[in-house]
Amino acid sequence: MTDAAARTSLERRAQEAAARLPDLLAAADQAAQVVLAGRHPRQKEGRSDTFWQFRDYAHGDPVSSIDWRQSARLDRRLLVRQTEWEQPQTILLWCGGGDDFDYQGEGAEAKRFRGQTVALALGILALRSGERVGLWGSPEPSRAGNQAASMIADQLLRQDAELGGHLPPNGALCLFVSDFHDDPQKLHDAFQRVRDARGHPVAVVVEDPAEERFPFQGSRRFESPRGTARKFFGEAGAIRDAYVGLRTEHHDALRSAARGAGEAVLFHTTDQPVAPLLLQLSTLFSEGPR
Repeated sequence: MTDAAARTSLERRAQEAAARLPDLLAAADQAAQVVLAGRHPRQKEGRSDTFWQFRDYAHGDPVSSIDWRQSARLDRRLLVRQTEWEQPQTILLWCGGGDDFDYQGEGAEAKRFRGQTVALALGILALRSGERVGLWGSPEPSRAGNQAASMIADQLLRQDAELGGHLPPNGALCLFVSDFHDDPQKLHDAFQRVRDARGHPVAVVVEDPAEERFPFQGSRRFESPRGTARKFFGEAGAIRDAYVGLRTEHHDALRSAARGAGEAVLFHTTDQPVAPLLLQLSTLFSEGPR
């Protein structure tokens, strides 16, 4: 590719990203609002002045943690006053993939837009809970505060398509979102780098319902969304069983990247609502290492 063609391609991608920004912010904010009434992402016992909940006294708890006033109201029960963990976490987001990730078949929207919505919605939840949010592999520092959402959205839209061999900061919570059509070893390597840094990796595999069901019959020509790859089949239905078998093997290889406690590789199709997935991600991260 010539320098002029590279600049033209870069300008086109920048224009496309700018055009998608308002829709992405609106979709992510709407999804986050549904989950905000649910579990607090930072609710974990720790040292602070912020009250979280009462629980029964257990052997090993310091006597000073007993709330005598509340305990006096109960018969033969001692209650411990728990406070909420106050140290902000760093959450790193990555949403990328090749041309296949732009595919929209039977789903409500393209896979890439759904993936970006999931990543940004989790970022919004984290920001509103006082956490710091950044982009995987970005030289920009992680940000805090509700005002950071638009900057993070803009960075997500321009993020590298490749997962890359970046080194995360210690203790970071990392979310990887893609269709992961490339070598599963790349995801395994990313999980291991996060694990080595005592962090917490989680991945979401986004698919279109047509990729899951493979409803195609008859003479079919398949091509990538940008037309860079094409394949013709005289009878598409004849390859369905082979396709399903290879897809299952690929999913198993991706799923095996998660080995540690709280790690997960989740699967999501674009005909499903975002909120249940967000709630699951929020729970996974809230129960991760601190």
